[in-house]
Amino acid sequence: MNAVQIVTIKNKIPLFKSEEKAERIELIQLEENGFELVSQKDLYQGGDKAVYIQPDFCLSDISLFEGFIRPNGDESKSMLGKVGGLPRRIRAKKFNFHRGDGNSVYSNGILLPIGEIKAYLDRKLNPFVKFLDKKGDFLPDYNLSEALEITKYEEPENNSGSGVKGGSSIAFPQGIIRTDEENFNNLVHHVEKLLPTRLIGKMKIDGSSITLWYKDGKYGIASRNLGKPLTIKRVIGRRKKTLLETILFWKKPDLNIYEEVECDSDFVKYGKPYLDKLIEYCDEYKVNLVLQGELCGQGMKGSGNKNNPSAKEPTDIIFFNVCKYENQSIKLSEEDFNLYANALELKTPELYFNKIFTTIEEIKQECESVFKSELIEGIVLRDENHNFSCKFMNNEYDSKK
Repeated sequence: MNAVQIVTIKNKIPLFKSEEKAERIELIQLEENGFELVSQKDLYQGGDKAVYIQPDFCLSDISLFEGFIRPNGDESKSMLGKVGGLPRRIRAKKFNFHRGDGNSVYSNGILLPIGEIKAYLDRKLNPFVKFLDKKGDFLPDYNLSEALEITKYEEPENNSGSGVKGGSSIAFPQGIIRTDEENFNNLVHHVEKLLPTRLIGKMKIDGSSITLWYKDGKYGIASRNLGKPLTIKRVIGRRKKTLLETILFWKKPDLNIYEEVECDSDFVKYGKPYLDKLIEYCDEYKVNLVLQGELCGQGMKGSGNKNNPSAKEPTDIIFFNVCKYENQSIKLSEEDFNLYANALELKTPELYFNKIFTTIEEIKQECESVFKSELIEGIVLRDENHNFSCKFMNNEYDSKK
């Protein structure tokens, strides 16, 4: 997934307010993906190239993005979600305009004229740094995300205040694939090649990613990017120096008295009971497994959406992946996932559909029909073998993050 892409304008669609045609804005469709954006009318023409920045990424506080972060110098007018108190997070934006069908449209991401990006980089970069080829196009290996300081939004692991309490951290376990589903809109052309195909649609839980693992007698817990020690040392007092420590006065001994306690982390607090089950099961059946899910419920901030349906539920873990774990983690099929979930007494996401689709439009309609009755973050789509998966996001929910 590239945060920043060079895209082609595919279609320009007129918008309406009631029955009156909008004079200043229009809906833009892109050739390379399935995202749609609301743009100033006639700023682009069909076939034009532009720079596109995806939802759920964060803008840097640079002059190029000043108009998005502080429209007319006022942060309160920004359409971006706040990160660290500053509007930076790109999210879906609802517009009370329609394309002729009466349904409100959503603008997903940010689109910028390619000339603006080139002019900014020309001013910013050292003149000896090349980012364009002889034709004036961006070099294929040039990292626009890095140059524009675009970062992926990650829920902060707080040690105080609201949100998940991260506690101490260690390295993420080797060989385990992190949980981060690709957006359906980025895979539209790939999905078209798979059709007709059976897809399983389950609720995308709005929480914090958690991973439990067991391999050859070793085991642990991790957040999305960091491992979590199961225990930590806590100072409970001080001791006196020994005679030898007094003689060796130039050395500074550690005089603290410690006790080993459970790690001060929500991941460990809520993950440990499931880890104990996993250890017992793997020891008995001589298997190495990874469990992945979402830590959610009361006090768990997730995306920050106040409409999070799990926010009022008791804090728990909803599991969506079971993997075999040898040199690396390998997702198991839907059938095997259900077998392990039952054996380990895991809570799993709500199932919405399991059916064969023949067109992209059918998939969209099926997901949107769920969103009409339930305000959820999205739906995770998978094939039966879990070789393919992606997330279909709910624009209405995303717009409230």
